Amino acid sequence: MPDAGKADLHMHTTASDGNASPKRLLDHVEQRTDLDVIAITDHDTMDGALEAKRIHEAGDYRFDLILGQEVTSTAGHILGLFIEKPVPKERSAEETIRLIHKQGGLAIAAHPMLVMRYTDPDMLTADGVGADVLLGEQFDGVEIVNGSPTLGNENARARLLNRTILFRAETGGSDAHILDAIGKGYTLFPGRTAADLRRAVEQKTTEAVSTKYRIRELLRYGRFFMKMKFRETGKRMFALFGQGRRKERARASASADPALRAPRKKAAR
Repeated sequence: MPDAGKADLHMHTTASDGNASPKRLLDHVEQRTDLDVIAITDHDTMDGALEAKRIHEAGDYRFDLILGQEVTSTAGHILGLFIEKPVPKERSAEETIRLIHKQGGLAIAAHPMLVMRYTDPDMLTADGVGADVLLGEQFDGVEIVNGSPTLGNENARARLLNRTILFRAETGGSDAHILDAIGKGYTLFPGRTAADLRRAVEQKTTEAVSTKYRIRELLRYGRFFMKMKFRETGKRMFALFGQGRRKERARASASADPALRAPRKKAAR
């Protein structure tokens, strides 16, 4: 696509499970990328996007910012773009899309063919909506390029389904949780602005593209997820430890207070 704009439509900040604050993310995009448009799409919150909006409006950034959210529906993850208010999680895919459209937003199926083979109770889920939901619901676009390092096969299946059966607008996004990942998946579109990007999605004139990671970037990503795993496991263990201590104190209090002691059964004569 000659003279196309570049948009990364899927990234995270410290408002959910990313490691960069909104300010650091904006500065990185400004100084280290050639992106024309970005969307901040934290998990089930718009705190990061709204903070980024305030910083972006007060600054002198060359790129456009889209407010978004990665919504956890009961079917899987859905990106809401061009929205102003958070969309509630744990609704059906149909209801989630309706609520996004009610705000005038665009609903994009995020990593739609991803099915987690192992569910970690300490980590956020990452399932996509799957083929059945893609075929049955009115998505505005399908993320056929997700920049996560391990989703090559899932991206290929999403691309095949969309280009042969669905014919929705195709999008690419990095799904960045670290700054090095920003731009590893992106969307080409005619124009340069967020308004141009939106028009391209509606007219289905987008093209999803991916770029490769360097070895050191992959190592940083792996280190980030290991640290996040250890942190979440630690929180869970601390919570369990706290529950145990509270139970111990409750038992000690009950044994010390005669009124709380269980009545003794009289021995049978």
